[in-house]
Amino acid sequence: MKIDAPLRRLGLLTLLALWTGVASAAMEVLDRIAAVVDDSVIMESELDARVDELARQMIADRRSLPPRDVVRPQVLERMIVERLQMDMATRAGIRVDDGSLNQTLTGIARQNDMNLEQFADAIREDGIDWGSFREQIRTEMVLNQLHQRQVARRVRVTDREVERFIDSEMGKQLFESEFHLGHILVSLPDEASPTQLERARKRAEEVVQKLRDGADFSEMAVSYSDGPNALEGGDLGWRPAAQLPSLFADAALTLEEGAVTEPLRAGNGFHILKMFGKRGEAVQIVSQTHVRHILIRSTALRSGAQAERLAEQLHDRVAAGEDFAALAREYSDDPGSARSGGDLGWVSPGEMVPEFEDMYGSLSQGQLSPVFQSEFGWHFLEVLGTRKADMSDEYRVLRARQALQQRRYEEELQQWLREARNEAYVDIRI
Repeated sequence: MKIDAPLRRLGLLTLLALWTGVASAAMEVLDRIAAVVDDSVIMESELDARVDELARQMIADRRSLPPRDVVRPQVLERMIVERLQMDMATRAGIRVDDGSLNQTLTGIARQNDMNLEQFADAIREDGIDWGSFREQIRTEMVLNQLHQRQVARRVRVTDREVERFIDSEMGKQLFESEFHLGHILVSLPDEASPTQLERARKRAEEVVQKLRDGADFSEMAVSYSDGPNALEGGDLGWRPAAQLPSLFADAALTLEEGAVTEPLRAGNGFHILKMFGKRGEAVQIVSQTHVRHILIRSTALRSGAQAERLAEQLHDRVAAGEDFAALAREYSDDPGSARSGGDLGWVSPGEMVPEFEDMYGSLSQGQLSPVFQSEFGWHFLEVLGTRKADMSDEYRVLRARQALQQRRYEEELQQWLREARNEAYVDIRI
């Protein structure tokens, strides 16, 4: 996450005040239900607070603000989908405690060359409430665990598919380049009628024409896109093309920098891409880390709190000098590594879940981590060494598999979200 400089320019503050003033005045008089989502509600005050937060971030990023009445429906739809998922996570018993949240926030702070206290001060200086920011990060962590449970298990990539991908001309091209794309989606409902299809096509064509006439892509994405990155200006960031949906990858290979595609028809609507930049070839040297860990899972006979307590006890025993490998063989719930004393061997970026990778990336050789939580349970780990390695055939296979899994994961995630939204009871009242 990038932390921008505090907003100090009077003109920017004046713009924000004018943009939010009417809604703030109305909120002082009356709060209303904005939407009913199954058994819960989203209040208009919650919606306006989220819209104001988005406005502050857009101003900090020097992005132009679309009209407020354009932004509110986009933000409300995101809040509806988020609320649906949080209710599902609650029913599934997914939670993120303060310790795990603080570890994640510390990692974000470290990426911005700050400690946690400095990071909190920077957030407040940008006009953002620190408590609200913490809870938004907690929500993102909960949703990530929910997606791993509900979506990741739907993704399967066979060895034969990986081999075919590596051997294909497309696969060779995709590994040589990375692309920075902007994305706008004009969505279609399931089983769209010919009238709905034609209306969406015309809307997409109008967006493309406006972009080619010089309209700001970020503002157009916030105003028109139904995609998951709409409120971030449609920015997909830098990605190896192999990790993009095949529809996007095919277009990216021939799209010139600065150019905009024609509307690309897919099952969920019309996609519009803009090429912000290209870079290649893929780096051939990989930073690898030699790691061992102990995993303690919750079970039918061991609650989450008991699993955490056992992991803390084992961590303290290792810190006091007991043999890590012996304790891993006796207690670790990771059968693959327990037999070898918790040793995971040399791991490469992207090979482990984010919580695990963030943790070992913050440690020096010989350093023992604190206990932390991932979707698998409670861990602690030790870094045994680091090295730079040439990109071997084995690593290329791993990267190909990850690329295919990532591509399918994103496609499955969007389909799962559409299904959840369609099956829910939603009553929008504003």
